[in-house]
Amino acid sequence: MLLTDFLKRGLMGRMRWSLVAAAFTGAMVASAAAMVGASGSTDQSLLEIEAVSSRLSATPGAVGSVAKAAADRSVPASDAQPLLETAARSSFDADGMFAEISKAVAEAGSDAVDPRAFAKAAAAWHEGQAKVARMYQAQDQVAAKEIETRLADPDKGPGIKALADLMAGPDLAVESAVTWQTMYLSLEALSSADAEKLASVSQDKLQSEMNGVIASLRARSENEKPLPKDMARADEKARLTFVLATMPPEDLSVLTEFYESSGGKAKRDALVESYRRVSDQANKQMLGQYFQALAEYFKTHPRPQQQQ
Repeated sequence: MLLTDFLKRGLMGRMRWSLVAAAFTGAMVASAAAMVGASGSTDQSLLEIEAVSSRLSATPGAVGSVAKAAADRSVPASDAQPLLETAARSSFDADGMFAEISKAVAEAGSDAVDPRAFAKAAAAWHEGQAKVARMYQAQDQVAAKEIETRLADPDKGPGIKALADLMAGPDLAVESAVTWQTMYLSLEALSSADAEKLASVSQDKLQSEMNGVIASLRARSENEKPLPKDMARADEKARLTFVLATMPPEDLSVLTEFYESSGGKAKRDALVESYRRVSDQANKQMLGQYFQALAEYFKTHPRPQQQQ
């Protein structure tokens, strides 16, 4: 599908779930520009390019969007939403999670490319994000056509699309989708006939079942709410491709060199694996705290059949 068609059909409506929306702001561009004159750490640039901090920080705020999606599907979420928001804020310690991911990336692979060249490419990446964001906001068909033309170029397009496949973003978008599905499941639980029974389960038993809940959501390929994992991956890959298509050739070459190198691949894989690990931990903690809060809720809001 052509980029101009994406604009006309409202791709950003589908991408509203993307937790990297913060990376489309001018603040992120300024941050990237500052990196060029900073220490030049390849790890720092990689984490900036993959918007790890932005994704983590934005996660608790996704509860509102998930609750709206639930309400749109006639799932009553107003009473459960504040309970889930509190659990999400408590469980997703963005700073702690980021530190753990950073450590894993630092311990994996080698720098693979010149750190300062990589920092320069990271700055160009963030400039590209800002350009794409402006394009969507203004529905700029001219800018869209420029990107479309570059992607259609047989000498440029295939390399750009291949690079998007190598990046961590699509896998991180899947992790976000798993978290949103966990949130949606939590909100759905309030209207379940077994809600009070589930909320009264001991914390030890509840915690023992959390691994199964997350694994089940991760394996599910049908009836995924609010956003299927494959769609999250495809939307993120499209976003990455559009941004890459705005970048100067020399910066694209640096990114390609990094992501194709053995050291770059090792760091990219360590990023994804550690991100998945800390997300699973946070999701399980969120579920435990939420159902504990739900148990307290039912003490003051018993179901009608218990009010006799």
